[in-house]
Amino acid sequence: MKALIAIDNAQTGAIRKWPAGDIAWTLFVLVIGLAARLLHIERQPFWLDEALTFQRIHLGTGSLIADSYANRHMPSYFLLLQLISQLGVGNALLRIPSALFGALSAGMVFAIARRIGGRGAAIVAGLLMALSPLQVQYGQEARSYTLVTLLITIALWGLVRLAQNPPRAALDLRHPDADWRGWATYVLGTIGALDVLSDAAPWLIAANASLLLIWRGLRLELPPDLRTGFRRNWLLSLALILVCCVPFYGAILAASDGQMLQKFDWIPPLSWRNLKVAAKSAYLMRMAAVVRFTVLPTAVPLLGLLVGMLGAVGLWHMRRRLVGRVLLLGFAVLPLCLLAISLVKPMLLPRYILWSAAPFFVLAGLGAATLPRRVLPFAMTSLMLLCVVNLAPIYRIETKPRWDMAAATLAAHVRPGDTVFTGDPNAPTMLMVLQPRNAAPLEATALVTPRLDLALARWKQGGRVWAVNGRSALGEREELDAFKGRIAALGTPTLQIPQGKEITILMFPAPAAAD
Repeated sequence: MKALIAIDNAQTGAIRKWPAGDIAWTLFVLVIGLAARLLHIERQPFWLDEALTFQRIHLGTGSLIADSYANRHMPSYFLLLQLISQLGVGNALLRIPSALFGALSAGMVFAIARRIGGRGAAIVAGLLMALSPLQVQYGQEARSYTLVTLLITIALWGLVRLAQNPPRAALDLRHPDADWRGWATYVLGTIGALDVLSDAAPWLIAANASLLLIWRGLRLELPPDLRTGFRRNWLLSLALILVCCVPFYGAILAASDGQMLQKFDWIPPLSWRNLKVAAKSAYLMRMAAVVRFTVLPTAVPLLGLLVGMLGAVGLWHMRRRLVGRVLLLGFAVLPLCLLAISLVKPMLLPRYILWSAAPFFVLAGLGAATLPRRVLPFAMTSLMLLCVVNLAPIYRIETKPRWDMAAATLAAHVRPGDTVFTGDPNAPTMLMVLQPRNAAPLEATALVTPRLDLALARWKQGGRVWAVNGRSALGEREELDAFKGRIAALGTPTLQIPQGKEITILMFPAPAAAD
């Protein structure tokens, strides 16, 4: 029995006590990841999802929970931000938890790759996770995506541990040699992820497919009692996860009135172009535009190809190892599930596949570790420098609409009796949330409405109209010329004020003034 449960450190890389060098590298990856996310964390304004977060956390606790379920969200992350918001106000404060979770995710990717492939693999994988533009972007958002990613990397660490030594995973958990840490880490990480965001649901499929592979291997190699023991531990883990998660998903289904997929009609349709946008931004180190389904110009065009090649080499190198198949399932199941759903209803978005980048970057790190030892330090240094240069534009490019500028402009110029007409139905929310702190609420001075008939009626009664063209999230965008054509009854604007790349404000004087 002892021979069966012994861990072969040469095969698994699982060393109980890390040397000081590994600890120092872990801290380096954490610091790099945190610095990348904290740098200019308040520069980009809130977009619609963050504005809705801001509104939700300022509700009462009961209303927060009800509003979360009604909008297909778990309330856990918003309850956390509600507590944090008591410390003060400001965009940065609500985004700092995401930055912390994102940096810790990079540390967990380092730990997973270190366990499987050694220090070189860990450094490359950790730096890719720390400096991925998409990971950094969502590490600067007041949303729960980086927390889910962190929890799934924790669960993945536990699953990798189980796959590295299946005999120990098959022992009764009360046995002194049982790998209860691996099971506990996997179960707690999975429960946490599922209870934060439903985007984690495909992880349960990937994880149980991995456990099935482990069990099938045990059937061929080990005595019946160990095969039965693994199955018992597996079923117990699944039961615990379901008991802790199913009630919350039931609450979401009940609140959605059976209209879950119908509420995602704003997602662009499936196409080869959109597939490439999702893959490039999630895995190949490209920046994504938030309200346009596209990737932004890159400073290092060949970096994505390099990372993709490393991932392919890592996958090929690990193809015959059980832990390699676990990583493949962790990477591939999520996008494949969303692709399958998208055949019926579009569901593929870069942020929806965000956590699957973690096992992919582990594979890329394992691919880099196959390089000759004398070349690896130079390759790691070059890769880090390329990643830093590639990331730099994210801090100066406008990735989110400047509704903060629009709100400030309107607050400074709107007079009592004016009307603010918004082409985007969510724009009133954006203007309210992003209004200047010391200014009177815009709705206290003017009527803010997405209804053109109401704006026209007030204009005919002698009031000025400020028409705002721009979008707050993904979806169909009305170009400025089409917008002008739709509101042509208001006459010719006397002011046209661009607010960043996405928003334009037009001012139409009252009819009497125009005459």
